Amino acid sequence: MRRVYALLGLTRKYGDERVAQACETALVCDMFDVRRLERMILLASPPPGPSAPGRIIPMPRFLRPISQYALPLNPNPKGDAPNHDH
Repeated sequence: MRRVYALLGLTRKYGDERVAQACETALVCDMFDVRRLERMILLASPPPGPSAPGRIIPMPRFLRPISQYALPLNPNPKGDAPNHDH
């Protein structure tokens, strides 16, 4: 009778559907231990619930435009050829 009461306690705690799925798996493997059954329920993935809404990330306050990060194409602003004579 203790096993029956333990099994009923699992159904109150985790719900009929989750315990029934774990019992089916346990019976296929010839496992009759209620403590191991509870461990199977705990390790199983939780039932799907409502997903949380996505967070909206606000624009940073001091974000600079991309043009400020661009490197100049001509490193010599005068347009002169670099002098490599040393």
